[in-house]
Amino acid sequence: MKKTLSILLCSAIVGTIVSPVAGAEELNPLPVVDEKEEVRDANFYTIIGTISKITEESNGTFFATVKTAEEEFGFYFNDQTLVFDNTGKEVIIKEGMKFTAYVDSSKPMMMIYPPRYSPDVIIVHTEESGTVKLQQFDENLLNKEKDLIIHLSKETVMENLSRKPVTKEDIINKDVLIFYEVVLESYPAQAGPQKVILLERELSAIDKALKITETDVYEVNGETMIPLRLVAETLGFKVMSTGKGAIVSKGNVSFTITRGSKSYGYNKALKYFKESPQLLEEKKTYVPIEFLQLLIEHTEN
Repeated sequence: MKKTLSILLCSAIVGTIVSPVAGAEELNPLPVVDEKEEVRDANFYTIIGTISKITEESNGTFFATVKTAEEEFGFYFNDQTLVFDNTGKEVIIKEGMKFTAYVDSSKPMMMIYPPRYSPDVIIVHTEESGTVKLQQFDENLLNKEKDLIIHLSKETVMENLSRKPVTKEDIINKDVLIFYEVVLESYPAQAGPQKVILLERELSAIDKALKITETDVYEVNGETMIPLRLVAETLGFKVMSTGKGAIVSKGNVSFTITRGSKSYGYNKALKYFKESPQLLEEKKTYVPIEFLQLLIEHTEN
């Protein structure tokens, strides 16, 4: 029996983030792949261009085609995509708009030509005064390059990609977009951003459950075992102890789990685990990883 650290399942959310700069002369040209250099320690690379055509796909998703002298590419967007201009004001994407987008380099991309991206944030260039930068800040709000420090106030709008409020502590050493107008001449330079976007999306219940299985797992006879109550309750199930196991339920779905027995009740049917649930830590029953898939199926339905 051995406790292991392992990523057991993948939950791929194709996301990209965007950050503009105030003037077109500051933008690097395509091709897109050449843009990775400018982000350095951040986890995103830029796509830049002018939208030539917008077509409606399905289920409220749209596709923007971008043509340049070098190549053609495009990106998907829907009502979950954050779209701002360089002043931080929310805008609607239209044909003819110039934009800058940051693509999360860790997320998968469809291997087709022309390239297709799925940005989480799109920044539209305007003539109005306003700059947006992708940065990372330490606990003193000094950036990694140590040439910019920001001052947050009660007026600073701070949120994540799920539009949920975040705090100063949440953004430390994380990728953020900052929107600002004026930089005080000093070293390091100083700015008071009007808006800060943390480039993280709030985890879904399924993502949170998967995260638990990255660290709190055991291996028993070749089978991966996960904590029953912790995972089930994270997915919204009620867990009632029976003394020798538990009843896990949600709506009209019920599982009866017994420690030491490979058989378990699934509503009125009898099913079997590959390995019997066990008390592997004090007051913590562990079940085979296969049970997680059952819970996820009923979480999605």
